[in-house]
Amino acid sequence: MTAIDPIATWSSFPASPAAPTTALPALELDGYLTGVIVTPQAAPIRPSAWIGGLWRDDDPIFADEAQINAALGAVALRYNALIRDIDRSLERLEAERIVDYRPLFVTGDQKPSHDAVRIWARGFWRAMALAPATWSKLVEDERTRIIVEPFVGFFDVGGVDPHEIPDDIEDLLDAEAALIPRMILILRKLARIREAAGRPAPPVRRNKIGRNDPCPCGSGKKYKRCCARA
Repeated sequence: MTAIDPIATWSSFPASPAAPTTALPALELDGYLTGVIVTPQAAPIRPSAWIGGLWRDDDPIFADEAQINAALGAVALRYNALIRDIDRSLERLEAERIVDYRPLFVTGDQKPSHDAVRIWARGFWRAMALAPATWSKLVEDERTRIIVEPFVGFFDVGGVDPHEIPDDIEDLLDAEAALIPRMILILRKLARIREAAGRPAPPVRRNKIGRNDPCPCGSGKKYKRCCARA
């Protein structure tokens, strides 16, 4: 059986005359799903919260149910593949101090184009908007601000004074793009730590004590003649 390529499926989906014209481009979709996965908070962003962000409007119109299933199926496959690839790369980073994760904007050994990174980052920014308080705290904390900084240069936030742009901006952006894969893994690690901390502790299992069993207090008496009578 031929494996389904979710990126190819999604890329062909908006090209259909009957498809919603506001579906995110594949590169932006990848940044969006990555942002959803690595948002570092105790409760992961639920699909019900992020599925609507796959389109630029709130009410996409599909040709039929098959088209809905094909589109959402491709997204689910890509989402799960990203989790698998990010977690695998995180394990290697922890074990060998090697960053081998490659976001979709990276092709081969060449430096990614800044335009490609910006499109990807547009999706990542879209995911950040789903949890503004979480990301604001990261930026405000000096210990975690460094994790977010490589992404910022590719965000289209507007209002930048041309005179404030440094002469070596291209070199700076190259350096930031090279750091993004590592920061994705660090964010995923932080997300997993916070998810574990927010998870309720498992209930303590207690074996039922029979009335004729030795009392757990260590008196040597039967339970029914000791603590059970208290």
